[in-house]
Formats: sequence, C-alpha cells, structure tokens
Amino acid sequence: MKKSIITIALIGSMLSLQSCMINTAVVGKGGTTEAARGKSWYILMNRISEVDTKALAGGATDYTIDFRTNFVDMLISGITFSIVGSRTVIIKK
Repeated sequence: MKKSIITIALIGSMLSLQSCMINTAVVGKGGTTEAARGKSWYILMNRISEVDTKALAGGATDYTIDFRTNFVDMLISGITFSIVGSRTVIIKK
C-alpha cells in the first residue's frame, strides 16, 4: 500500500513538471540586447491575451522575439493545475 502511494505521488509529480521552453523568432537581422518584456496569458491552453511585439519593438525593423516559460510561469501553471498559464515574451534589438 505504501509503495503504491509513493509510486502514484512520483508519477503525478513527474507529469506536472515542465521544462524551460524557449521559442525564438527573428525579424530582419535580429537583435541581441533586451529592449522590452511582456506576458501572454492562457486559459486551458487557449491564448486570452497577446503581446503586441511590433509595439514593444518600437518601430525597429531588426529585432528578435523570445517566447519563454520561466520559473514564475511554471509556478502559475502548477498552482492552477494548468488551467491558467503564461509565457514571457522578450524583445531584443
């Protein structure tokens, strides 16, 4: 009985773990210096708020967009059992 509870707890915790995900989009020649940050919010994996990356880039023609899941984003997802989630958006010029 004790082993099955431990096994279920381990499997449950492993299924709830997320990795730090980074997706990058390069516009023009790209950029290296962080210029702005924003958050995209999700409910049940459907985006409810979108970051206006062109406005954050400030009219630049060459910039990089990083979509990241960091510790705070994982914490929000973990506390809400993935009902609410967020991704951090970083603009580099």
